[in-house]
Amino acid sequence: MKDSAQVVIIGGGIIGCSTAYHLTNMGWNDVVIFEKGQLTSGSTWHAAGLVGQ
Repeated sequence: MKDSAQVVIIGGGIIGCSTAYHLTNMGWNDVVIFEKGQLTSGSTWHAAGLVGQ
């Protein structure tokens, strides 16, 4: 496991994943997401029903 990164994102919800996605599209290649469980499985996932309404 690496012990450093250019960018460390805490939380793998919609904002964390989107931030990582956009940073890598901009050329950042040393991005790490810390999430306690599966990506997008936290509170963002539980509120996802409101997004499509």
